[in-house]
Amino acid sequence: MNRKNFVILLSFLLVHILSLSSAEKKNILILNSYHKGLKWTDELVGGINQGLSELNFEKEIFTEYIDSKRFFENDNYYQALFELLKVKYYKIQLDLVIPTDDYALNFLLAYRDSLFKKVPVVFCGINNNHNYPQSYSGVLENIEYIDNFKLIKQLHPNYSKIYFIVDNTKTGNIIYDRAFRMYLSTNNEYRYEFVRDYSFDELFKKVSELDDDAVILLTAFTKDKNGEYRSYDEIIHELKLHSKAPIYGVWDFFLGEGIVGGKLISAHDHGCKTSIIANRVLSGENIQNIDVEISESNYKFDYQELKNNKISRNLLPKGSKIINHPFAFIIKNKELSVYFSIILILLLVTIIVLWLYILNRKRKIREERRYNKTIELNNEKLQFAKENAEESDRLKSAFLANISHELRTPMNGIIGFSKLIIDSKDIDPDTQRKYLNMIYQSGYILLNLVNDIIDLSKIESKQLKFNNTEFKLDVLIDELLEFFISERDNLYKGNIKIIAEKEYEFKELYIYSDSNRIRQVLYNLIHNALKFTSEGSIKFGYYIEPPSIVFFVKDTGIGLTQIEKEIIFERFRQVDDKTTRRYGGSGIGLSISKGIVENFNGKIWVESEKGEGSTFYFSIPYNPIKSDYVVVDRVKNYKEYAWTGKTLLIVEDSIVSYELLTKFLKDAQVNFIHASDGEQAVRFCKNKEHIDLVLMDIQLPILDGLEATRQIKICKPELPIIAQTANAMDDDRSNIIAAGCDDYIAKPINRLELLQKIDKYLKKD
Repeated sequence: MNRKNFVILLSFLLVHILSLSSAEKKNILILNSYHKGLKWTDELVGGINQGLSELNFEKEIFTEYIDSKRFFENDNYYQALFELLKVKYYKIQLDLVIPTDDYALNFLLAYRDSLFKKVPVVFCGINNNHNYPQSYSGVLENIEYIDNFKLIKQLHPNYSKIYFIVDNTKTGNIIYDRAFRMYLSTNNEYRYEFVRDYSFDELFKKVSELDDDAVILLTAFTKDKNGEYRSYDEIIHELKLHSKAPIYGVWDFFLGEGIVGGKLISAHDHGCKTSIIANRVLSGENIQNIDVEISESNYKFDYQELKNNKISRNLLPKGSKIINHPFAFIIKNKELSVYFSIILILLLVTIIVLWLYILNRKRKIREERRYNKTIELNNEKLQFAKENAEESDRLKSAFLANISHELRTPMNGIIGFSKLIIDSKDIDPDTQRKYLNMIYQSGYILLNLVNDIIDLSKIESKQLKFNNTEFKLDVLIDELLEFFISERDNLYKGNIKIIAEKEYEFKELYIYSDSNRIRQVLYNLIHNALKFTSEGSIKFGYYIEPPSIVFFVKDTGIGLTQIEKEIIFERFRQVDDKTTRRYGGSGIGLSISKGIVENFNGKIWVESEKGEGSTFYFSIPYNPIKSDYVVVDRVKNYKEYAWTGKTLLIVEDSIVSYELLTKFLKDAQVNFIHASDGEQAVRFCKNKEHIDLVLMDIQLPILDGLEATRQIKICKPELPIIAQTANAMDDDRSNIIAAGCDDYIAKPINRLELLQKIDKYLKKD
């Protein structure tokens, strides 16, 4: 860069810096009619400050309080206030004054030019419409008296009289005058009485004597006829204490303190609306061109007061907001609620499955005992059967005790860490995430245990089925190797080598079989090997012996005796009771593995010596597939699934399950429609043309998911429907398909599986 260009650049930077340093700071005065601590004033100022914070230039905000609620208005007081502000602000050039409520506005109309010259004024909370000077604008407070009377008449059609409570202050007189003029125009449509000229004791006595059908409309009553002052909180609490009549209001700061609700003005929203006009003025717009605006009111109600007064939410105006809803915690803490819901579902499912299983076992034991009693005890064969029954009973008791331990261990983690999260006030995010992860892992341990019990039940009832597909065997072996290396490290057994051996090390081997069941058996065998091995190695893999493929898991663990080898695959068996206490486990893993292999038309066996390790084998039919004809799709990650512009109808009566599905699909760029019952889902599908896919829950109120699917398929046979089912049995799932569903996904839902199934049907378009 030459010297000339450098000088030009430096000059430009200096000019820019000087312009920034000379930027004028904006000075703003908020002059409040009332005092700090009054809910209306605090929320109004909060809304103004929030809006002013959006200004992108330097500013300083001054706040003053006239305190006219607690002190009488008189000329001496205003004159003293004038002298005080004159001393405080004589060196400060204000750019804007914001008076809140009528006292502050009246003060400025009298003294502004003497105090602040012609500074613009943006007012708020004003009940009277004045003939304002040209440099004034703002927001008028419009209380919806008639709409509140209409609301009371709608919710209490048999009301005897509406008692309109308002004091004799300046604000109270304005409210009374405006309300009275409005009621004159209604042709005596409403029965009402103004409650005004009372002391506080007389007021509370008055409301305590109201009849059962009376209704109270509370506006402002902070000063009684004796000049005594009480806050808004004190008034509403005393009214609730003395009156059995439902209380309605016109401002939302009473909501949650004892009023049922009403068409309410929000001080915070009122302040935000005022700040918008203030920002326009401070940004250079001429205040003379800004029209005075009117505040808005909205219907708001307290759930507990609706319930206490037996008011149906169906009678409320459309769009009403309800606070203190019983599900407020769930909505606010969605992530924790999802975890707790999953845990509760798993616990309920586990209890039901165990209860059914125990009943079934008890029935079988009673039958065995009844049968044994009819046979002569001196018959050797019957004696042997009796001993077997007793052994089965002992194993059952040991199994139930062991299952109780296996259930309580993850439950201890779930309940314990959940309690820590609930009780810890200052828990940091990393620790909370760690606890939630432990809860999540414990939940999946419970789920795996439930799956094992269900598989055992299927094997016993000869209902175990397979889903044969074409898959690459080496990929399955590599996945297990990676998983158990990580599991080994988590168990602090890094001294054990885990090795995968494959006969076709450098070839693509595809077979036609059920990959999930093969993985399940290998997982059980490798998991046991890691459990019973403290040093040395674990090798697993396969080799081909046509017409079979043989899998093996070899370890250098504790080994087995001859007797132990004979019973190791029996149901509920472990080596002995000490093994259960020392190493854990339910005692059904090898029994399930044996049942799966036999359903493959294969066999499973073990070779072992005590103290010298064990080798478990199982063989299944070998059905190879040529790799040339196999196409393996790359598995997408969560964020790669996107169906822009598509619309999904989620039919789910559980708000937690609906929220979980929307979170699963939050990155997919889809639109959601929610139906909470089957009848509503059918109506949506008939009336809305832009639904591209339906996620249908089966257990629904009014009309269940199966019947809803049948009706939808009549009018829209091409619309894809994916069922969400918590039923694990195959005949339940076949009923789902028979009803017309195109596919189904089991609960708890796997996010990636859900995305893959939706993608399968939306890609057809």
